[in-house]
Amino acid sequence: MNPEISTEQLQQEHEFFQSCMTQARQETQTIGWCIQQLFQTINAGKLKLTPTQKEMIIPELTAIQDLTNMMLETLFVQNSPEALFQGILLNTALLDHLIDALSKNICKVKARAIFDALEKRSQQSISDSGILNLAQKNQIKIDQLVSICENMGLNWYHHFYRCMKKNNAYSIAKGVGIAAVTATVAAMAMCVASQIMDQPAIEKIFGAYPEKRPGFDGYRIHQRDPQSNARSYEKDIPIYANLRTEDQTIPQKLLIMTGSLQSVGLLATSALLTLNYKDLFSWMYSDTVGWAQDKAAQKLHEYDQKLQGTAKQNLSKNGYEKVYFKDMVGSEELEQLAKKIANFMKYPERYERAQIEEHRGILLFGPPQTGKTLFAKALRTLIEDEFGDDKQLHFIDAKSLYDVNGWSIEYIFWYASFYAPCIIFFDEIDLIGTHRDKKPESTSQLLTCMQGIDMTSKQIIVIGATNRPEQIDKALLVDGRFGKIIHIEYPKYQDRKTFLDQQLAKRCINLDPEYIDYIAQETDGCSYNNLKRIITESIILSSIETRQVTQSDFEKTLDAEVRKIQPAKTMSDAERKIVAIYQAGKAVARHVLKTVQEVVKITINPVIKEVKPTDVGLVIDSKADKVSENTKLATSKSEQRIKLGEVFTKCTASHNELLSDSDQEKECLALLAGSAALKLLLNDSFAQCNKHDRADVMQMIYGLISQGERIDDKLKTQALTIKEKYDAQILQILQEHQPLLEKVVEKLMQQTTIDRYEWKELVS
Repeated sequence: MNPEISTEQLQQEHEFFQSCMTQARQETQTIGWCIQQLFQTINAGKLKLTPTQKEMIIPELTAIQDLTNMMLETLFVQNSPEALFQGILLNTALLDHLIDALSKNICKVKARAIFDALEKRSQQSISDSGILNLAQKNQIKIDQLVSICENMGLNWYHHFYRCMKKNNAYSIAKGVGIAAVTATVAAMAMCVASQIMDQPAIEKIFGAYPEKRPGFDGYRIHQRDPQSNARSYEKDIPIYANLRTEDQTIPQKLLIMTGSLQSVGLLATSALLTLNYKDLFSWMYSDTVGWAQDKAAQKLHEYDQKLQGTAKQNLSKNGYEKVYFKDMVGSEELEQLAKKIANFMKYPERYERAQIEEHRGILLFGPPQTGKTLFAKALRTLIEDEFGDDKQLHFIDAKSLYDVNGWSIEYIFWYASFYAPCIIFFDEIDLIGTHRDKKPESTSQLLTCMQGIDMTSKQIIVIGATNRPEQIDKALLVDGRFGKIIHIEYPKYQDRKTFLDQQLAKRCINLDPEYIDYIAQETDGCSYNNLKRIITESIILSSIETRQVTQSDFEKTLDAEVRKIQPAKTMSDAERKIVAIYQAGKAVARHVLKTVQEVVKITINPVIKEVKPTDVGLVIDSKADKVSENTKLATSKSEQRIKLGEVFTKCTASHNELLSDSDQEKECLALLAGSAALKLLLNDSFAQCNKHDRADVMQMIYGLISQGERIDDKLKTQALTIKEKYDAQILQILQEHQPLLEKVVEKLMQQTTIDRYEWKELVS
């Protein structure tokens, strides 16, 4: 150590080195993020590349992305001057080549060129000042690369639009445009109104003219002789009678005018004379202007997307977003059904000759967000592709027309028959009123309309979707109406894994295959929308810091979206210890018993736990005042509950709904382990601590002993006896593993959460 260098100088040099290392690492992360953005731009079809060009450019980008990952995982972790020197040189080579190639043509990106440039530079001797100069230039180049990647695939008008929007000029132009359209429509409406209102409508319609004389205030109509068709006499019509016009009500006008016009044969059109034309044209004006504004806003939104470069690429000729069955994992049965329907819609004459018909109604039922609406959209895409340009398929969103536009069911079916071939889609059909005990009128209309469809000639398919099939009237669930009933469930483990693989590959996100499998196992009961949300939120987290998506992003998203872990709640040390002991007991029991649910994370923070419906078919035979608290909780209808901490698990069984009796017994023991741990370490019971676990135990015991029979007092007594036996059994097991239990409690008290890596270290 040089004695002339002070400690303060050493500290300053160390801080300068660390800042340079951090800057270089962040630049590499940003380069990797830019490569990921290029992948997504290519996959979204924003660049006009041929299949051959795609096959050529993707391996090059993949090689560059692998290089940035290698730098982050191996080079920068060394935290040495040599690593910093190499990192700056690599960043310089990457930035120089990418900026030069992307500015000309993305197909000019070559990974080999980066290594060649790096090799040439490494042969040159570079001083410390030269390295610092390169690092400073890299800070400028990184902003340039980000700008190029964000503008890839945009035309000149996209840039012009964004420039106008940045300077607020587009908002002003849009406001002026809407004002101009509104003013034009208003002027036209006022011109028409003024022309008609110049002369009373009765004069234009009947050829009458007003006449005022003492004792009479009304109109005089010229009558013609029916034989000669010549004017023969004139007839007085006292429209105003004894009241002034402004004092008459509309019913009074109707009565007066009807009585006045009977003698001249104008009864059928007398209601026209009662209209307040000023109010009529005022209403027409406001309605027309409102319609014009809505249409203008809709068109401007479409132009916004086109000008900004965010318009969807896969749109049909009718403007709908195309959905394909190949994107719906595990939909093989639905795809086969869709192909049958598409064949019928394309060749109806074959069915007519054979006097056969396809199912005219299909009912899809299952939990929310399982793909019922997606099936209808995919069916529409499939039939439209089959038709090509020969025919046009109409898709009618019946629920929207019924709820928003106020159309009757009869009118919806008449409209469908007029525009056939078409698909009528009733989303959440149970809300429309499909049970005669609740809404007999709408149910009767639906029954009549579906039975009256001439399916073969009209080519009408009716699809209903619901998650409450018990609300559907039985008369609708017969052949000829909703004769085809399909149950759509949440995706299974293998389907979730396949879906994650596809979506991650589509977005060019590289995760360890073991971790993808881990996500698929932990997301039991999640829909495809939930899985998409996990990916989207992880991308957002990485985009905030302009870096590639990492496993830690997915872990944070799983905590928020799947595990529902809430911010740490302020608790006293005594409360924290109670919750820590409870959750530690459950985790240790699962490890010792080797349950099918494997521990992946433990927390003592509050958790919003979703309550999923079960199909055990329990029938409780007991009076309300004698129902136990466990029974009430076991049959609870609530959708969410707050839990004090939780042990999160992943299911290692392929069919967790077909567990053996011994596996279910282990599950009961694991759920009771929390209370047993409190009794073991604190020698006390805490009945209010996560009592829902004990309710789940009672529900499982009921399912084990009832075999579908009614739960009477005898069986309830037997269930309580079994639970007491389980309590004693799990207490003995925890006593044998008390050191591990205390170690887990201590860890939870220190950091509130234990992840799967820390858990494996604890139990090893």
